[in-house]
Amino acid sequence: MTVIKDNTVWEYTRAGRLSGTISQAHRAIPEPGPGELVIKVRAAALNPVDEQLYVAVAPHASILTDSAQAPPTFLNLTGCTPPTPTTPLVPGIDFAGVVHASKSAAYAVGDQVYGQRFSPAGHGFLAEYVTVHASAPFVKKPKELSWAEAAAVPLVYTTVYDALVEWGRLPFLTGGGRGLSVLVLGGSSGTGHVAVQLAKKMGCNVVATCSGKNAQMVKDLGADDIIDYTTQHVPQAALMSQYAPYAVVLDCVGGTALLPHLDHLLLNSAEHPQLGIYVTIVGDKTSRDAMGGAATNLYTPAQVVRTALGRLNDYLPRWTRTWTGRRYACIMLDPTKEKLETYDKFLTAGGKVMVDGVWGFDEAREAYKRLESARAKGKVVVEVSKE
Repeated sequence: MTVIKDNTVWEYTRAGRLSGTISQAHRAIPEPGPGELVIKVRAAALNPVDEQLYVAVAPHASILTDSAQAPPTFLNLTGCTPPTPTTPLVPGIDFAGVVHASKSAAYAVGDQVYGQRFSPAGHGFLAEYVTVHASAPFVKKPKELSWAEAAAVPLVYTTVYDALVEWGRLPFLTGGGRGLSVLVLGGSSGTGHVAVQLAKKMGCNVVATCSGKNAQMVKDLGADDIIDYTTQHVPQAALMSQYAPYAVVLDCVGGTALLPHLDHLLLNSAEHPQLGIYVTIVGDKTSRDAMGGAATNLYTPAQVVRTALGRLNDYLPRWTRTWTGRRYACIMLDPTKEKLETYDKFLTAGGKVMVDGVWGFDEAREAYKRLESARAKGKVVVEVSKE
């Protein structure tokens, strides 16, 4: 029987930046298995992790000799050398689309949904049709959002939710953050611009770092104080701000410049003994090409030590924090349907995920060039289909 290949995808089979390695291919439209759906993708958002994901997580056992852009330290630890993927990989974590076929009672054909899925095996959403299990972290799309806006939401929003609410222990949109302060490193970044908004809408004072050219944009999003990292000494400016110390320092850029100053940067009060943490979604690394998040703990033992010592704060008296170190976490996103469903409340409160631009499906290479430029203000989105 001849299989009609009506499912166009962007895939890659060799190492390098995706703007230069992806190419179109044609596959069969998938069929759903028990509990699965086939999504007709309307829009997919691009993320730096699209290019980093194949680095630290294995789609096959052969990953130990097939890593595309693995950090040198990681490669040295595992004895690996840079390789070529053994099977074509489709990138893309965030999506918005329509249920095309369903074998789940929870979703019907025609339902509009949005969400995310990490797929180290390369089953991404830069494709016209994709199979997902009904238990995956996706939900019904809010009617107020366009397809591009919906695709832009999942990864950055749930990352910020994890950082500020799950790890930071700040009360979600209850006003309970009044009088508390949050420092966002990288306030104009894809994740940082959402963190500025959510922290402000939770009642917190917000200090954010960004370049001078982006200062007004970040202020408009709710920042009370701006630190221009191109002209100011960030640790000194953060310490001297009228809003210091901070209930949460959220690092969206990486590096270690603030770590020696955590005793003074982080809140350490009897009134809020549970607060005061440095949360990084990047880790100590600063290269955009290297995998960030908790994966960096594999080759940065200092991060593991900081995390372990900081956790002692939950069990020891507050005055011992000078000896044990402050709470620290280099986090990996834990996406769930429940977290994504809270976006409706953020949206109702006036929050948004900014879209830098929308590219057509045939322009995916150009979209990745924009992402790789590090000049995007908000999310880069590809419109996969118009209907």
